[in-house]
Amino acid sequence: MTYNNTDKLIIALTWFYLVAFNLFSMSGLATPLMFGITILVLVNINFKMEIFTFHLITMQFCLFCYLSAFWAMNGRLSIYVGSAIFQTLISLWIFYAYYQKLPDVRILFKIVQWSGYFILLYAYFYYGVENIVATEEGERLQSEFVNVNILGTLAATVIVIHGYFYLFEKRSADVLMMIPAVFIIGATQSRKALIIAVFGIMALYTVKQMRKNKNNLIPFAKMVFFFFVFVAALILISKTGLFAGITGRMEGLIASITGEGDADSSALVRKFYRQIGWIQFSRTPLAGIGMDNARILANIAMGKSAYLHCNYAELAADGGVLGLVSYYSIYIYLLYKEMKYVKYDNSAVLVIVLVLIRLLTDWGAVSYYTKSTYFYIMIYYLHVNTMRKKYPRIK
Repeated sequence: MTYNNTDKLIIALTWFYLVAFNLFSMSGLATPLMFGITILVLVNINFKMEIFTFHLITMQFCLFCYLSAFWAMNGRLSIYVGSAIFQTLISLWIFYAYYQKLPDVRILFKIVQWSGYFILLYAYFYYGVENIVATEEGERLQSEFVNVNILGTLAATVIVIHGYFYLFEKRSADVLMMIPAVFIIGATQSRKALIIAVFGIMALYTVKQMRKNKNNLIPFAKMVFFFFVFVAALILISKTGLFAGITGRMEGLIASITGEGDADSSALVRKFYRQIGWIQFSRTPLAGIGMDNARILANIAMGKSAYLHCNYAELAADGGVLGLVSYYSIYIYLLYKEMKYVKYDNSAVLVIVLVLIRLLTDWGAVSYYTKSTYFYIMIYYLHVNTMRKKYPRIK
């Protein structure tokens, strides 16, 4: 596709938008920068906007956050989180107005990929190459310019997206860029990031092989061989100094679930937070205690205001069944629509894999309020919109 000067400007602004809320997430610069970028995009689309499913389905959850203030333990918390989500949605609705006109949203995945690589390269500059590559067991990068779990998750997401372009579109010239991302995952010791990278690449490769001639055993043999090589590679790198830390954290996580072995303190604390949420859900199953009010329970139990480190437990406590349905209907609708196109378009495979990864990793993180969550949701709904135009016969 050929882009005119306005297209190139908005694509560049989108790249800066993503860089801004990652690079300056722990400073006061992110919000004003993102606001300024959004205004520039709005001006360049001539203030023209339409209403699509993305606007309606995200707004209904935002409204639920506001409404929960009526029965919340602390209504101000619900209003505050509703306002934070609304501010994010306003800017994304403006971006949506431009990108819904494009025949293909792969450019957005490339923007995510290359803005991600920029952040990762900045991390090497900020922490120093030696502090990332030479990380020893027990050490972990500290959250300074960005939370290390966010940095690790970003690295893993970049790997999955880049893996898709390599496997399905044969773009291999820049594949070595994935190596620095792997080292970032090891240095951050993010269990979530490791799960994203491993599950994502395995899922993409499996689907690619399954798409080939089912009467031919070669694709199946390749898949089995790749699986064993992949597992062997994971075992080998887990024994290196860089990945020993994340291996130990994964073992601690498994021990906290199975009850066998030594569970690390982080996994046990997260498990306790989840239990707080589920206990509250059993007491207020329909509508919960108000959005963002689970932090009150955490403060009572742990002596500090905190999220419950599990999106399901957090939403169950805050919003009950209504909150869970309101939020996860966003993803259920996506999966329902994307499954119709997965046989016809490879890009649907990437969207489905990324959505499944989100549903999997939501067990270990609270994601319903983050800007990146809604940016990815915007991309997915834009993809559904382009699929509808590309395959009008599919209802």
